[in-house]
Amino acid sequence: MVILAAEKDMPGLDVCVRGLRDHCLNPVTTVQVIAQRVPERPRGDIDPRIVWYDERRCTVAGSTVRAYLRDLGRDPSTASWYFQQLVKLECFTLLPADAPEHVLVVDADFVFLRDTVFVDGRGRSLLSYGYPLSWHPGSRTHRLPARHSALEAAGRLVPGWLPVDAYSGMQHHMVFDRTVLGDLVQRAQDAHGEPFWQAFLRTADPGKWTGASEYVLYRHFAARFFPERVRHRHVDAVDVIQGEGPGGFTLPEVAAAAQGSSLRAVGCHRFLHYTERLATMDYVPTALRRTLGADPGPLWLRLDGGVLAIGRAVPPLALA
Repeated sequence: MVILAAEKDMPGLDVCVRGLRDHCLNPVTTVQVIAQRVPERPRGDIDPRIVWYDERRCTVAGSTVRAYLRDLGRDPSTASWYFQQLVKLECFTLLPADAPEHVLVVDADFVFLRDTVFVDGRGRSLLSYGYPLSWHPGSRTHRLPARHSALEAAGRLVPGWLPVDAYSGMQHHMVFDRTVLGDLVQRAQDAHGEPFWQAFLRTADPGKWTGASEYVLYRHFAARFFPERVRHRHVDAVDVIQGEGPGGFTLPEVAAAAQGSSLRAVGCHRFLHYTERLATMDYVPTALRRTLGADPGPLWLRLDGGVLAIGRAVPPLALA
């Protein structure tokens, strides 16, 4: 497993790790936590499977991403968004050579609450359908949007890449298959004649905070080119999204509010430039985006069997 933990995620990291340790039904050999710093912990509280990895040792550092975006004439403040995506897409290079053929990557602000299988008995990765590519709350009928920056970026990056359905694959975790991911990276490098990370950044939409998505890219690539190696499923979950700063909700609070519910997972996310990001989410219909942007407070997003619901997140939060 690989968990990405930004500084803002550290208060809820233990909840994320415990959720995986308690509910992952596949064997777990290593939990690689990629972070800026290693926290001090009581000696008796250390799980020997947890390995801390300084994010500055990643093949492409955050400072490198920032400099490259600046060279491209793009907003370097988006560097953290693209850095964490590139880390996920290089996950196998961060692990020992004898690491398993599958790696579960989980965002540190997401926690599993129920027992979950991530690789089935035939060696197939179980991939989440995730959020619809176009948000229409309450609907079970989803269609591909007229435009979506992540779809367009993926199509520019990998020749022949096309979406297989109207779901994004974005749900704060992904099971990467070494064979599938290796083929994706090689195709992109061959097509662009440059290292994968440069091609990924160069083909991202320069006008969007969310100008590319590693989850959209990988899920649809795997489904189209390696259908025999993956299965798809809905993961019922609630995500609380909010701006970065004091106050708001924490991951332990959201997890506690979901106890006794049918939810399989919950997340609690803080976003830089929250209002700006809401304004540039082209998968949100214009009227809904204006409504959300007019009062950009915390929101809860709930997925039940692929049906999306959205509401204002106010205390006391009740998800059961």
